[in-house]
Amino acid sequence: MSPGKIDLHVHTTASDGTLSPSEAVREAAASGVGVLGIADHDTTEGIGEAESAAKEAGVTLIPGVELSVGSGSREVHVLGYFIDVEAPDLQARLEWVRTARDVRNVRILERLKALGAKVDPERVREIAGSGSVGRPHIAAALVEAGHVGSQHEAFGRYLARGKPAYVPRERLEPAEACALIRGAGGLPVLAHPAKIGSLTAIAAIVAEGMEGIEVFHCDHDAQEAASLLAFARERSLLVTGGTDSHGPNSDRPIAIGGVEVPGWVGEELLARAPRWWKERA
Repeated sequence: MSPGKIDLHVHTTASDGTLSPSEAVREAAASGVGVLGIADHDTTEGIGEAESAAKEAGVTLIPGVELSVGSGSREVHVLGYFIDVEAPDLQARLEWVRTARDVRNVRILERLKALGAKVDPERVREIAGSGSVGRPHIAAALVEAGHVGSQHEAFGRYLARGKPAYVPRERLEPAEACALIRGAGGLPVLAHPAKIGSLTAIAAIVAEGMEGIEVFHCDHDAQEAASLLAFARERSLLVTGGTDSHGPNSDRPIAIGGVEVPGWVGEELLARAPRWWKERA
């Protein structure tokens, strides 16, 4: 395993991050990160570029994805590690998710227009660049158009759940997300579980097929991390951790490598890596 820090949860411009995949890798290397997980929302488009950059930078890259899924009225996120990005079933479902998001974006923009906060759809697309359009890009367009002073305000006034421009989206179920990840050779891990609430609620979602949980995260305080670690150990779950960094100039500007993740987390995860990944790495 490469020495250094561990960050298993980083986003790039392939979804809603502000650094390209190669830029994210270079920032990770500059920050002393030796094991990096790229896990963009509902897409694997950035993995190829990240892998090339990681080889040049001497960083161990773990290919991943973060799937948004529905559990009752709650949205939860599932991380998939060591996925085969060419797995046809996974890619077909990701395409379905992205199409559903496009329809949702149109409805959000229609609601914003009716609320007197019109933004140019083409400008939103330009802000997203090569990545898929999401609410953070719409929030940035709202700021640029002068309707709000910050992306945080954009979500608080318009885009967050329960706000007037919020539109729910079609989502995968947790069990389906786990099956897709396993079918692509990967390991399904429940992302930032402290956001879900009680350990009872977390346990119910884990039972849908998760093989691990994200214990170390920028939104988890020390007490929550300790509780989640004990929960994971009691159930023999894989433990992961990362910043959930979306890069600078985002609503999550935490730097890559900015969350302390113990070295044993990387060691245990790499020990579970599939043979094809070990041979290629």
